[in-house]
Amino acid sequence: MDNNELIGELNKILTLEHGHLGMYENFMSYKDKDVRRTFRHFMELEMEHVNKIQNILRNLGAKPSPLVEGGDIIGKMFGITINIADEHAALKAFKFIEEKSHEGYLKFTVKLEKENSNLLNYIAEEITSSNQLESYLQYLWLEDKLNVTRPS
Repeated sequence: MDNNELIGELNKILTLEHGHLGMYENFMSYKDKDVRRTFRHFMELEMEHVNKIQNILRNLGAKPSPLVEGGDIIGKMFGITINIADEHAALKAFKFIEEKSHEGYLKFTVKLEKENSNLLNYIAEEITSSNQLESYLQYLWLEDKLNVTRPS
């Protein structure tokens, strides 16, 4: 994988991470206290993900450039609409998104590890694999919360 391809992939991931940050930044809008607390923590995780990807891009000599500017990044990329007024529907949508995030990080990590490059192995070990794990843990929390709060 050459640097231009790597930078393109990282900017795509950066775009998605900005979308994830947008999903959780309205954590105070939710009625359920557990959801508010957890989404606040998820927002902080997403900020860390954004910062990690931006730092890698800068260290590669590139300017961090999300592919979609502003608005509903996730909706544009996955073709879904998220209505945070309906907490159950939001949880369901976020679960789907975190599952896709985990799958995407898994594929990208495997791709990086196939290359015989210290830089790519470092990115896989220190950045993408930890983000992959965190997205999976977020997915599991959302799945569990959905099972507990099924609408009647």
